[in-house]
Amino acid sequence: MLQRTLLGGLLASGVALGGPVEARPGWISGTWVYADLCTMPDDGAQAGRRITLKRSPNGDGLIYEGAGLRAPVVTTVTVDDSTKDVAFRVETEAGLVSFHGTAGPEALVGTLDSAAGSQAVRLKRVLRSRAHEACPGETTGSIN
Repeated sequence: MLQRTLLGGLLASGVALGGPVEARPGWISGTWVYADLCTMPDDGAQAGRRITLKRSPNGDGLIYEGAGLRAPVVTTVTVDDSTKDVAFRVETEAGLVSFHGTAGPEALVGTLDSAAGSQAVRLKRVLRSRAHEACPGETTGSIN
């Protein structure tokens, strides 16, 4: 009985007979999609971008899609498991695009640098593509 209690206590405290149990990384394999792609109601042109982050034990990858690009661009990505920092560089037909920021359960937030300059980016995490949905318009009101 004492042995069973002692063994149960060791296992409950995270210590197995072979030594301490290694902690698993907090961010495991999977696919995360962050996007603000939408369609302009006036002319049907797309606006925004979609970034798909794919985590795997075999390596991390990223798919970058932007309005005006003919095709998605696949590249490697650097992800820091402890801070959730994300960085990538991708060559598009419009030139080099680089990003550095933080990925979270709600959004990808950071700075995107391209030929057009630097801009702060906040892309919501989405579960499905919304490129076909109308871009949110400006909300203006008037009092009559």
